[in-house]
Amino acid sequence: PLRPSFGICGSLLACPIAVQGRTFRAASSPFLPFSRALSSSAPGGAPAKVPVSLLSGFLGSGKTTLMQELLTNKGGLKVGVVVNDVASVNIDAKLIRERSSSGIQTKSGEGVEFVELENGCACCDASGELLTCIEQLMEIAHVGGYRYDRIIIEMSGVAEPRNVRAEFHEAMREGHPVFDLVELSTMITVVDSPHFFRLYSSKNDVADHEELLGRDETHAERFEAMKWVEVERKVVDLLVEQVECSDMIVLNKADRVDAAQMGTLKGIVSALNADADVFECQFGKVPLQEVFGRGACKSALSDDDEDIRSAVRAAKQGGGHGHAHAHEHAPAPEHGHSHAHDHGHGHEHAHVETAAEKYGISTFVYSRRKPFHPQRLLDLVALLPVKSATRASWIDHMPAENWQLDKLVEGRLNPSMEADLQTMHTVVRSKGFVWVSTQWQNALYWSHAGAHFEMAPLGMWWAATKKGLWPDGGLAESLEVRKVVEEFEGAGEFGDRRQEIVFIGVGMDRARIERLLDACLLTDEELASVAERARTAFPPDPVEVRGGEVLEKAEEEPRVTNLN
Repeated sequence: PLRPSFGICGSLLACPIAVQGRTFRAASSPFLPFSRALSSSAPGGAPAKVPVSLLSGFLGSGKTTLMQELLTNKGGLKVGVVVNDVASVNIDAKLIRERSSSGIQTKSGEGVEFVELENGCACCDASGELLTCIEQLMEIAHVGGYRYDRIIIEMSGVAEPRNVRAEFHEAMREGHPVFDLVELSTMITVVDSPHFFRLYSSKNDVADHEELLGRDETHAERFEAMKWVEVERKVVDLLVEQVECSDMIVLNKADRVDAAQMGTLKGIVSALNADADVFECQFGKVPLQEVFGRGACKSALSDDDEDIRSAVRAAKQGGGHGHAHAHEHAPAPEHGHSHAHDHGHGHEHAHVETAAEKYGISTFVYSRRKPFHPQRLLDLVALLPVKSATRASWIDHMPAENWQLDKLVEGRLNPSMEADLQTMHTVVRSKGFVWVSTQWQNALYWSHAGAHFEMAPLGMWWAATKKGLWPDGGLAESLEVRKVVEEFEGAGEFGDRRQEIVFIGVGMDRARIERLLDACLLTDEELASVAERARTAFPPDPVEVRGGEVLEKAEEEPRVTNLN
């Protein structure tokens, strides 16, 4: 489905850059002459781009501790750092400055330069400032005669990594000059291990968790003025985004959870993001070369649609790779981190039980080629542990008040709940494409996590979209087109319209969940009636897929009617 594009928003603000005790101030416009000069000065006119890593995680997860570990043990690498934590009133920048200010060597290639985004959030008002500060860092390196090995951006605890990624991709498409010099390489998320279950079980907005915003009496007025921070977003929704939109997940403070809790946490995190490498650590001590030393990774190059496709593929393949890394504090040069790659690709050797299997965590994909009946679907949603779900006989969905992830994991769900409620309360996360009969042309995105649920429009189904509006004009040679064409496989007259929802849960009864979902689909008679009305209300689908090619159909004028 077509996704809205996110442009760079906000003004290009000034930001201070500290180098050898001096303070530079970023210009209020991009350094176009500098970018072109640097690009043209490299041999062959194509210099290697500096990789950029985005570092996400809630306030208190240990992002700054991880940064300090990097600055202390970077092994002679030259690192540029953009600090962006509005939630702690830039205290993170002060901590990093104490580590780096005495070691800055702008000509030797050793030490660190950092940029502090004053009162800014990378995914909101200061996105233009973020790109300007990156370019200023590159100019300082150019003047100093060295090259960064990596630039790391520490985002605010309430920043949304998908939005930041979208901002970068949009700026690249628009030809922003900074991307002649750098490239988004990796997305890294730090998880507060002992508090993950509590945060995942939260029914509240980010604004209701003052510990996540760093609000205190001294700075209360300042935080009330932060209108651009989306504090009304549910905590669990943002937590899930940070985990799912990452290439590497660092489970910090591992010493504060027991083995069973860590096993369950790794199983859930790996199910949420089967493509990510998961690192277990204490005090931010991770194998730095593995976390910060990689080239472009999958999540950094992806977009929202591809994220869903990846989740579907992983669930169909049995939960993905499940890469796990446990980093111990062993003396140098031994890292002591072990790799447990449970690929599940059908090798001859004996099957090794994964953490997910051990703790009853499973995933599956619900795939159907019929639309849902809207009211029956709403009744099903009311069975999820969603606080705001309602149906005719309820004022509020009270069973959700007592839903806790740790209770589910420990098998302590309320046994007095009716059977259908118990079945759907085993679902921890579900997401994917949804087709509802009253939205014939439009795909919807189903997103449920913990006690949060939303169903939002994605755009038109590709079958209802003219070929000229497809990626790369619908050319068969296009990689993006081939991905879309795959969504027509097994389709009938309705093209890529379908249900494709990934379910992740603990102790799920797949057959029962599928039966509940099937009961929400239109019957054959209902589908025939709705399809006939759709033919009079809308033009015929403008494209069809045959033999892997996108073919245009002749257009016809519709006769307008009401589908409701």
